[in-house]
Amino acid sequence: MTTAIKEKRELLDLASDLSSFVKKHGWVFRYDIESDALSATIPNLSNDARIQYFDNEMAFYVTKDNKLEGLFIEYFKSNFVEHHRELRPVMRAIEENTGESALVRLNQEKVDKIAPNLEEAIKSLLADRLDLSLQR
Repeated sequence: MTTAIKEKRELLDLASDLSSFVKKHGWVFRYDIESDALSATIPNLSNDARIQYFDNEMAFYVTKDNKLEGLFIEYFKSNFVEHHRELRPVMRAIEENTGESALVRLNQEKVDKIAPNLEEAIKSLLADRLDLSLQR
């Protein structure tokens, strides 16, 4: 399978079943209160992993050999959730975990709870950007 096809397949797998994708790849969800950024990444990103923006708010951590190692959404609460109101439960789940640390780590139970809402937003962005039709 060529790298480009494999990379696109990973994005589609991510959007179609986020919870399973996260479990399979061992990704960890974190929300940074200070920077208002949500990320889901492998526990330790590769040294060559770089952010590649997909649109103005969403980016992916990708290695030089195009391996997908994470997802990054900036201005999550202040902008992304405002444009994707179905994600309000995601913010509630994050706020339930807010403690003294500026970095909130979400456990798998919380990820399972927020995954369907986040999947829909990612699907919508992928469909718009890749010019896909989601009509069934």
